[in-house]
Amino acid sequence: MKIRTKLILANLFIVLFLLGSVTFALTKRSSDLVHEHIVQNATLSLSQIGQNLDNRLASYEDVANTLFLNPSLNIILDSRYADQLEAYEVYSEQFQPFLSAIQSTRDVMKVDVFTDNPSFFFSNVQLIDDEIRSSAWYKEVMSNNTGGYWTHPYLTFPKKEPVISFRKRLNNVNRDSPSVVSLEVRLKNLAQLVDLESKNKRVIFALSDGTVLIDSDKENAVENISQLSFGSEVMNGTDGSFDRMMNKESYQILYQTLNSRNIVKGMKVIAFVPTQELSAKLQQLRSLAVLLFAVALAASVLLISIMSVSLTRRLSDLAMKMKRLNRDKFDSFVEVKGSDEVAQLGEMFNLMVRRLRELIGEVYQSELDRRENALRTKEVELYALQTQINPHFLFNTLNMIRGKLLIAGDRENAKVIGLLAKSFRMMLKKGGPTIRLSEELDFISSYLQIQQYRFGDKFTYEIDVAEEEMDVLVPKLCIQPIVENAISHGIELSPNPSHIRISGQRRGDELLLIIKDNGLGISSERLAEIQKRLNSDDSLVGDAHIGLQNVQHRLRHLFGDRYGLEISSEVGAWTIVTMSIPRDGQGEKPDVQRVDRG
Repeated sequence: MKIRTKLILANLFIVLFLLGSVTFALTKRSSDLVHEHIVQNATLSLSQIGQNLDNRLASYEDVANTLFLNPSLNIILDSRYADQLEAYEVYSEQFQPFLSAIQSTRDVMKVDVFTDNPSFFFSNVQLIDDEIRSSAWYKEVMSNNTGGYWTHPYLTFPKKEPVISFRKRLNNVNRDSPSVVSLEVRLKNLAQLVDLESKNKRVIFALSDGTVLIDSDKENAVENISQLSFGSEVMNGTDGSFDRMMNKESYQILYQTLNSRNIVKGMKVIAFVPTQELSAKLQQLRSLAVLLFAVALAASVLLISIMSVSLTRRLSDLAMKMKRLNRDKFDSFVEVKGSDEVAQLGEMFNLMVRRLRELIGEVYQSELDRRENALRTKEVELYALQTQINPHFLFNTLNMIRGKLLIAGDRENAKVIGLLAKSFRMMLKKGGPTIRLSEELDFISSYLQIQQYRFGDKFTYEIDVAEEEMDVLVPKLCIQPIVENAISHGIELSPNPSHIRISGQRRGDELLLIIKDNGLGISSERLAEIQKRLNSDDSLVGDAHIGLQNVQHRLRHLFGDRYGLEISSEVGAWTIVTMSIPRDGQGEKPDVQRVDRG
């Protein structure tokens, strides 16, 4: 498969995946938003219906409360009259006008008052007899502690008109008064409130026990919420929404509970929102999304094809030039157009061809140079063998002189020559950059003995290092420059006999080698300059203390920056140089533990 085909297919797959993912995500999100919007509108509509019903019921309850709070009416009902004429005068002048005003202005169908006063009995003032006392509604109103209650719906006689009643005790003046007021309200008045907000949806309004007062769907009306498949869920909840299938149709069920006061507490308002409206809008969104997806995919196919052909044409030209190059055609250059990666690849190809032409000429020259270098290497090896002879010749010569001095009886000079030969042999000893501490101290002992022969009794020395520290590895010739500085700068110029002490001290996983002399010491200015050089990374330059800087660099190079030299001094009294090295990397234990020279 050609790279052009691969590019087109790969890009189409990526574009198809991205467009499909974006289309799906947008469609899903849009569907959720539409669903949320419809549910939100239905919830607001349901809340408005509940609020309207609650307000209308409250207006009727206010009528009963007006009778309850009117002391004159309560006194009229409880007063006993001498005859029917007196009672009628009170009724027609005070009681009847008030009830008539209520019925005409409050949209109340009928107002009935029940009393046990046998002297005050008229058409809408009924006497409480034994039948009424034993009725369920009277017992309910007498035992009710919420200030009244709404009855179940019933039909009036003789018109058979559905109504509900609000019944309340009139015991404001006399707490034991058995008087009750009943207000009949047409259900159609409440239904009109529901119809204003129930367009395209079914609404049910029910009492707290589930008895349905209003059902906007007359054909499928129910008498109690329990007749619905989800009735228990609504009765046990306060508000919410869920999806449900009813009569092979899908509905979004929303319900709320009135809770503004005790009288209406628990009443339910339920809305059935058909999802057909939602499905239609979602289908429109899906159709639009599919159309946009198809248009975007077609445009992507066209653009990808054009770009792939343009890109692969230059790559094909480059591949052809490479095939020519494979046949040793070093004049195959490509024409560079543009500044993208393909153009850069063409430039690199042209550069490679030029470089190959140069390398071919250099290969022949390098072969000649290799043969010449082989001859020179043999000459260097021969020279190295010659240079190895000279140090051994010098060492053997020193031993020969020592032998001659011993034969001549000059043991003192023979001893010095022997120490010099021993030191020289150690310096010529092959190996790595480190040696055991015992070997280093052996060399220092020989060096100090030679210096004692030079200076006589001008100084003494002492080497005191524990045996278990003798196999610690130290840089080769790391102590000698420090001892040499002590002799040259602290002891040689001192008028008094001096002493050099080399000791070891353990500090955690470190070994501290302390070189102390009681010579002339170092001034504070010179000491600061030396310490600055020790902590500097500058290259070594000519200086009186270049040996210390050399040792410092070697210690840090071998062991790290936490190790090195520390110098302290007091002018005219002493100088102490402390060398810190790690204790790990041990070799064989030496035989020499302590060397003391007085």
